[in-house]
Amino acid sequence: MPWIIYISFGLDLKKFFFFIISFFIIQGCSKSKVLFKNIPENLEIKVPEAVITFGDIIDVRISSLNNLSTSIFSPIAMDKIGTIRNAEARKLDGYLVDSSGNIDIPYLGKVKAIGLTCSSLSESIKIKLEEYVKNPSVRTKILNFRVSILGEVANPGTFNVIDQNISFTELISRAGDFKKNADPTKVMIIRNSNNKIKTRYIDLTSYEFLNSEYYFLKQNDKIYVRPDNTSLAFDFGILRNAGALSLLTSIIVLLVRWCRQITNKRMKMK
Repeated sequence: MPWIIYISFGLDLKKFFFFIISFFIIQGCSKSKVLFKNIPENLEIKVPEAVITFGDIIDVRISSLNNLSTSIFSPIAMDKIGTIRNAEARKLDGYLVDSSGNIDIPYLGKVKAIGLTCSSLSESIKIKLEEYVKNPSVRTKILNFRVSILGEVANPGTFNVIDQNISFTELISRAGDFKKNADPTKVMIIRNSNNKIKTRYIDLTSYEFLNSEYYFLKQNDKIYVRPDNTSLAFDFGILRNAGALSLLTSIIVLLVRWCRQITNKRMKMK
């Protein structure tokens, strides 16, 4: 064991212990967060369109060549008591998807929205409008599309999604990435699906997750990033396996003493 001989002949023991401890600290702090290992070439991921669910607030924009004929259906139309609503206020509330899965558009009545994409809902409203308006154009959008992330990320919180589409990785990026002691192998997702709460644990280090139904998030999804329970947090980093370090240090001390005893005996014999 050349390194033991080197220790016995003059290496400062304190410096050596400092080196060993520093090595373990650096190893703990350098834990990498490698996501989606072994991704195959030419992997294609289909981007889904958001599906409307209970409690969503839908913005509906209706227009035609004759704007006068569609004004009663537009977001700045007169409400039931005859006053003009502010466009920004209408943008904030929109039409609520009720417990029956419908939205109630003034003068048009109830329109089924639950389970539809915005493009499908727009087409459904357009068909109803054609009874009253020639060549109408309809655009719909989910106003309250937001997702939340908690736990071991730099900036936890709730994020509004304007384009109604956000992936897991984009949310983590918005949240400032993982903290050093985050565990990407068991991330919890909480999803409200048709008024039923579902929880799933996701392994972000597996590329198979990219093709799962959870890679692209749905409105009101909540993500919890757990801490890595195999590590201990210190102010200056993460020191793994303190018991193993203590055992290794004890062994080194015994070996050093043994080497010095042998060295002293050899020197006395001379």
